[in-house]
Parts: sequence; structure tokens; C-alpha cells
Amino acid sequence: MDKPMTEDPVHPAEAGHSARVDAPDTAPGVVAVESRQRMRDGTELLLRTWEPDPRTCPEPLGCVLLVHGLAEHSGRYQHVVEVLCGLGLRVRAYDQRGHGASGGARMVAEHPDAYLDDLAEIYDAAVRVWNELPILLGHSMGGLVAARFATARVRPVRALVLSSPALALRLSPAMLTLHRVLLTLAPRLRVPNPIDARLLSHDAQVVARYRSDPLVQTTITAGVLESFIRGMAQAQADAPRLEAPMLMLVGGADRIVDPAGSRTFFDNAPADLRDVVWFDHGYHEIFNEAEPLRSEVFAALTDWLRRHLVQPQR
Repeated sequence: MDKPMTEDPVHPAEAGHSARVDAPDTAPGVVAVESRQRMRDGTELLLRTWEPDPRTCPEPLGCVLLVHGLAEHSGRYQHVVEVLCGLGLRVRAYDQRGHGASGGARMVAEHPDAYLDDLAEIYDAAVRVWNELPILLGHSMGGLVAARFATARVRPVRALVLSSPALALRLSPAMLTLHRVLLTLAPRLRVPNPIDARLLSHDAQVVARYRSDPLVQTTITAGVLESFIRGMAQAQADAPRLEAPMLMLVGGADRIVDPAGSRTFFDNAPADLRDVVWFDHGYHEIFNEAEPLRSEVFAALTDWLRRHLVQPQR
């Protein structure tokens, strides 16, 4: 791909933003610069890029590629970005294909590695611009994509941060049977997404914003679920191949994904590279949890980044 980034900004409808975290390390008011990147198959993905305040951080201390979860979009992460920019990190996020304001058939994965391939193209364009290894931060399905990317050694990364990664699902035999039938007969058929918004967060306002967000998808296809099933098995098998420092932030009361998958992945990752913080009562969207848990999650994230990564350049 000779020209990965187009110059035309886009202005999609914004909705579903989570409340800002009131913490000393945030950078309130950082504004996303929006652009589009054309994938090799012609699909255009929406990109959002944030820079730390040059008055307090003239030289960013690193960069983060943020990968959102199933059915949502990168516009829901402004409050996470403010924390990262407050640490002196630049951030790039994108709406995955078929999600948010990106192109592509809604909630369709043409092949099991479609999301992984997109991340590789996003990565390559970012590295060309910034000339440094990025930190990968992935939530839920984005955590699965990021974990696969790092453990399969698709590209080298500076570090890996996984929030409630989709490394195991609770699928009944009946659900698996239905999945196999749909995968054979109608892999692109959109069926209702079984996610119960009430299980995302203990914060009722977060749940209400999610439900009213016009960019949140309400369906899923067998092709997308197949990308989960294959990807989870491969990520678990590849966990010992991790080469970068990793932090896992896991909600112990998560009923959207099975947190046991995070425990298995952690146990098989190299002991000298892995850290995990379990929030026993946390639901799936731990960055959007009710206080005081939300602040505890961000404190764990910022403490780990300071200790491992955010060091002044000499």
C-alpha cells in the first residue's frame, strides 16, 4: 500500500463518550485529529490521533495504538486517551472495519484474520510517521487482536496492555451448534448481538450512553464469532512466545467474556514479562466502571506505565 493515509478529515457523529476521569495525570481537552486510512482491500477505516500538550510535553515519551472492542468504536475512549496523553504519550485509535464510522459491511469478518491484518496496516503507517515501536492497548475483542498480534510476532511492540481481553467465551453447546450452522449456510447473516449492556459497567450512566449510542452495533455474524473462536485458541497457544512487557487488567465479575481465559493466558506467558491486576467486582468495561473502581483501574495502568515505560529521554 503506497499511500496508507488519505488527507481528507472526516467528522462522524460522536456519541457514547464515557465520563472524564478526574485524576491528576489526565490531559483534559486533548482533541482528536480525524483521518482515514485505506486498507489493501480498499476499505477505509476512521483514525483518531491525539497528541500530548506540547506546553507540558514538547517531546512525546512514546505512542499507543488503541484497539476497541466488539460492536463499539474508538470515540468511546476519550477519557482513556486523556490519561495516556497526561503521561506524555501520543495515541492513535481506529474504528475497526464494520464498526463505528469505518467502512466495511457491518459486523462482517471476511476471514478470521481480517482484524489482525488491519492492525498490521495501522501499525505500519504509524511506525512510518513516528519511527518508534508502539505500545498496544486492546479492550475485549481489541484485546484479543492485540494479544494475537504480539504473541504471533506479527510486528515487534514496545509493550502490551490488555483490558478484559476476549481470551475465552462462555458458549453453550446449543450456541456452538447454531454457530456452525450459520457459519456454513450464512456466515454474513446479521443476528442480534447477545451482549447485555447492563453487564458492561456498574455505572448506570455508562450503560445508558452505550444503549443510546448510534455508532454501537446491535448485531453479530457467524464470521465474526469464528474470528473469536480461532483467535482465542491461537492466542492461548502462542502465549509463551510473548516478547514484550505485558499488563493485564481484568474484571473478576466479567460476564461478557470469561476471565478464566485471561488467567490461562497469563499463566502461560513468560514470567518475567507479565503483570496482572484483578478487580474482583469489576464488570467488563473496567475503564468505565463506577467509582471508586474506575480510579483504581487507571491508577494501576498509570503506575505500570510509569514504572515500565514512561521514562524521560536522555
